[in-house]
Amino acid sequence: MARLSEARHFYKRMMKRFLVLILLFAAVVACKTTPRTYGDAEREFRQSLTFHDTITVMVLGQNFMDALLAGDIGPELAELCVLQNDTLYRISDKSVRELRARFVSAPVSDYKLASYTFSTPGINDLCYRYTTSGDVNSGPAFKLMFNPVKVGDDWFLTLKDGSMSSQDMYYTRRPDDQSPAPLPIVLNLGDK
Repeated sequence: MARLSEARHFYKRMMKRFLVLILLFAAVVACKTTPRTYGDAEREFRQSLTFHDTITVMVLGQNFMDALLAGDIGPELAELCVLQNDTLYRISDKSVRELRARFVSAPVSDYKLASYTFSTPGINDLCYRYTTSGDVNSGPAFKLMFNPVKVGDDWFLTLKDGSMSSQDMYYTRRPDDQSPAPLPIVLNLGDK
């Protein structure tokens, strides 16, 4: 009977040690697991892009700029979106009116694609240079910067302002590669 008692005591000690080892192993693994960074998200997103993605973004931008050139910007403005934090909304009626007034008072006479870059689903650059008189190549031009946003397989155009992240040097708020990865984007494209 004494041997049985010693065996049980030995078994309990070994189980306790085994559990301690498992907990230590789990703690070590948890410490070695680093959170996903902006740099990780950017690499993953760029690797996932296809030629179709590039063409889709180019067509969205060109359609918008062609509508500006033709002076019929209404339908294109209605399709613009706004990205706030991690949620994509349709542009408000007030913003549509303000943008329409801006482009009616200074109509586009010429434009060209200046640059484009892809970073993450919510941070991308599509930049056009345009003029309100004359040829875009022969004088001062304005910049119109879009932020194409990808949700699932669909792309949406938003307009960038100076406070948004960008690869473009004019915009200085590009996240550091070690910043936390951006959250997934949520669609909220219901009523404005």
